[in-house]
Amino acid sequence: MEIAMKKILAGLAIILGVSAQAHAAGVNLVSNGSFENPDIQSGSWTILYDGDLTNWEAGEDGVEVRDNAAGTAFDGDQFVELDTTHNSSITQTLATTAGSSYELSFAYSGRISQSADTNAISIFWNGVMVDTVTAIGGAQHDWVVYTFLVDAVGNDILTFAANGLDDSFGGSLDAVSVSAVPVPAAAFLFAPALLGFMGLRRKTAKIA
Repeated sequence: MEIAMKKILAGLAIILGVSAQAHAAGVNLVSNGSFENPDIQSGSWTILYDGDLTNWEAGEDGVEVRDNAAGTAFDGDQFVELDTTHNSSITQTLATTAGSSYELSFAYSGRISQSADTNAISIFWNGVMVDTVTAIGGAQHDWVVYTFLVDAVGNDILTFAANGLDDSFGGSLDAVSVSAVPVPAAAFLFAPALLGFMGLRRKTAKIA
């Protein structure tokens, strides 16, 4: 009986550890992913250059930050456009763990009243193109959330670059996130059985 109880407690310890990892998996590694810093005046826009947009490196032609101007933000008050005076880019190095998988997500909208040819944004992971997204701009922002699975080598580099016509009009970007892929839910299937031995079988059965 004592040996069996030790095995049960060991199993519970493993599950609690997995649970903690799953909780940590939801942490967004991207800093300033909704482009709220620095805060600019409501209803305005400005071009920020490298070192000006908190935690992001900007390309030579900077990045256009908008506070509910020429469209509304998906998250918070501000979003960015990457075609300033010319096509440009933003980059951030992330504190990833080599060998782990991550979920990359972001909100995208075509610029209002602009063609798909000018609204394209390409996504790069360590310099390798993940995809290019574009859309025809409507009368207002039509945000779409895109999600990709990426593998880490450690200190991975995420880049977004304007890839449409070089005409000072481009797609809108917001709510960038990179988070560890959660532990498969199947790992938790062991929990009810173990907890049952601890006198909680009835409660588990009710939940089921």
